[in-house]
Amino acid sequence: MASAVSASKRWEPLREWGFWILSFMPWVAVLIRFWVSTVPEFGFFPLPLALLGAFLVLSVSVPAISTRYPVLTQPSLFLQTALIAVLIQTAPLQDYYAMLFLSLGPLAARYLRPGRNLIWLAAFCVVVSAALILAFGPVRGVTYFPIYVMGILILGFYGRASCGAEEARAESERLLDQLRDANAKLRAYAEQAEEIATMHERNRLARELHDAATQTVFSITLTAQAARLACEQDPSRLPELLDKIQESGADALAEMRGLVSGLRPRRVAEDGLVPTLRQHFALRERREQLRVIQESLNNAVKHAGVGEAEVSLMFGEREALLRVRDAGRGFNPAAASGSDGAGGFGLVSMRERVESRGGTWQLASRPGAGTEVTVRMPLAAEREYGGQEPADQGPDR
Repeated sequence: MASAVSASKRWEPLREWGFWILSFMPWVAVLIRFWVSTVPEFGFFPLPLALLGAFLVLSVSVPAISTRYPVLTQPSLFLQTALIAVLIQTAPLQDYYAMLFLSLGPLAARYLRPGRNLIWLAAFCVVVSAALILAFGPVRGVTYFPIYVMGILILGFYGRASCGAEEARAESERLLDQLRDANAKLRAYAEQAEEIATMHERNRLARELHDAATQTVFSITLTAQAARLACEQDPSRLPELLDKIQESGADALAEMRGLVSGLRPRRVAEDGLVPTLRQHFALRERREQLRVIQESLNNAVKHAGVGEAEVSLMFGEREALLRVRDAGRGFNPAAASGSDGAGGFGLVSMRERVESRGGTWQLASRPGAGTEVTVRMPLAAEREYGGQEPADQGPDR
C-alpha cells in the first residue's frame, strides 16, 4: 500500500499537467484557427479576440475561485458559457468557437460536486446545440452540434474519473497516515509492555533469590556458628552439624538451579507437553509453598532476637487466615528503611507475593512489643478448579 501511494505521488505532477493541457488545448486550437482562417479571409476582428481573452482569464481563475470563494464557481462557469454563446453568434460566424465547451467540461467535473457537475455537463450540451442552431440554422446546426456534444461528454466524464482517482489517492494517503500512526503506537505499546514485563520478571527473580538463597545461607551461617561452639564444648555434635550444613548447601544449589532453569526453560517440542508442565508445576509448588511462613520465621530469628514464634493457620469458608507472631524486640514499620533490615526487602517480597494472588497482607509491630504478620488468602480459586476446601480448623502451632 505504501509503495502504491508513493508511485501515485510521483505521477501526480504529470497528471496535473495533463489535465490542464487537455483543458486549454481547445482554447489554443480556437486561437490558432482564428489567426489562420478568420483573419486572412475576413480581416481582423477585435471583439472575438477580446472575448477569447476574457474566456481564458476566467478559465485560469477557476481553481483560485473554487478554493477561496467556492460560491462563485458556478457564476464563473455561467459567464464562460455566455461568452462562448456570444462568440458563436459573432460575425464572422465560425462554428469552431463551440470547441471552447470542451474546456468547460473537465473544469466543471473537477471543481463541482458530483451531482451538480452532471447538471452542468447537460447544460453545456443544451447551450452548444441551441447556439449552433441559432447561428447556422436548423439544418446546418444539427450537423454541427453532435460532435461537440460528444466531445463535451467524453472530456467531462474524463474529468469526473480524474477527480475520483484524486479523491481515492487522498483517501489512500489518509489511511496510510492512520496506519503509520497505529503502527507507531503499537510499537510504543510493545516497548512499554516489554519494559513492564522485564520489570516484573526482575522483581520476581529478586523475590525468588531472597526467599530461596538468603534464607538458606542464613541457616548455613547459624549452623556454622553452632559448629564452632561445638568444637569447644561438644565435639561429638560436629558430624551432625556438618551434615546439616552440607544438606543446606545442597538445597541452596537446587534452588539456584531451579531459578536458572526457569530463566531458560526447556523446549516443549524436545521434552513433550506433559513432562514440561509437570516439571513447571513441581518447581512452582516448591517455590511458593509456605514462603510467607518461612520469611516470617526467618525474620523472627534474624531480627526479633527470639528463638521461637507462634504460627496459626485457619481455613474459613471463603478464605484462609495465617498469623505469625513473635515476642521479639519489634520495630517501627513507618520508620523502616528499604535496606535488608526489619523493614527491608523480605517484607516487601511477602506483601507482593500475597497481593499478586489476590490476598491481603498486614504488619503490626512496635518497639518492645513484638511483631505480627497477618495474611488473608481467598479460597474461591480452589473451588473453581474443583478443589475441596478443608473444614474449619483451629490454629496450628
